[in-house]
Amino acid sequence: MLQILGMGWALPATEITNDFLQREVGLKRGQDWVDSRLGIQKRYSVLSRDYIKQTKNADPAQAILHARARGETPVSLGAEAARRALADAGVKAEEVGWVIANNDTPFETIPSSAALIAKALGIGPGPHCDVNSACSSFARHMKLLADMRPDRMPEVVLCVQASAYTVRTDYSPDSFDGYIWGDGAAAEVMSARRPGKLSVEPMIFETAPGGADDIIIDSAGHFAQNGAMVREFSIRKTCEMYESIAAAKGLYAEGVYTVAHQANHVMQDSILGHLSLPAERHLRNVREQGNIAAAGCPSVIAQNMGRFKKGDQLVYAVLGSGLAWGGGYMEALA
Repeated sequence: MLQILGMGWALPATEITNDFLQREVGLKRGQDWVDSRLGIQKRYSVLSRDYIKQTKNADPAQAILHARARGETPVSLGAEAARRALADAGVKAEEVGWVIANNDTPFETIPSSAALIAKALGIGPGPHCDVNSACSSFARHMKLLADMRPDRMPEVVLCVQASAYTVRTDYSPDSFDGYIWGDGAAAEVMSARRPGKLSVEPMIFETAPGGADDIIIDSAGHFAQNGAMVREFSIRKTCEMYESIAAAKGLYAEGVYTVAHQANHVMQDSILGHLSLPAERHLRNVREQGNIAAAGCPSVIAQNMGRFKKGDQLVYAVLGSGLAWGGGYMEALA
């Protein structure tokens, strides 16, 4: 049985508020628009406030150099989240046999983010690699491990999801992406042989390549998406996954925690309304962190580990570029 031994998360230092984006950066849409469409109050960036204010991030290549000079990158965030996950699990870095990371906003084309994170942590040789599915990478990582024979897996695997989408965000006045994106990372220490804190049963992972152009970041450009279509697809597909997993496991809404992709607080309210899910059992952090892509869902779970009691059940569902989506079932073991 696949288990999570420990989890961690990390955020960069720069806090970006809605007031800063409107009054100092000059984004035209204000708080009323953000409240009605996104429900996000703040987010964190590897970029400095002065850099965003002065450049509007017109050149993502320069933004990468700026963030690297400040010492905050997807790798540094991923390594910090991983350190916290290892400490939470009581596992030493040298016990890790395999690092799996995503790389949807890499600062380096090569080597892999996994190799760089392994080096930063002092992890030894292993089949370290990147497995990327953008915002759905957490579900992809879980499904990859669940589909493997336990005897073919190292005893301890470290999964890391990290992103720095603010480096690829357009902050010019007519853009609204600046209100959406934040940077951050999450990590999970996994094993199919050691006892852990949460069991994981990944049940869904699919892609629809016909929608590959609906969410894109090219090699040197800004984030772009077909917003209306992606919003509708995300709400519908999340509802479908929740219903499918609940039916397969015989779950009832009032007895289960739910967590979704942390794209948008208002979208999540729509999902809760469609399925009559109790808001008090829906876990989220997008209001306080913004959309931190693949790290959103696992960071929510990590931040709520202290509230779970033995036997508590959780259903997760995430979506991302690809288009790709995945979900599954978790149960607290202690």
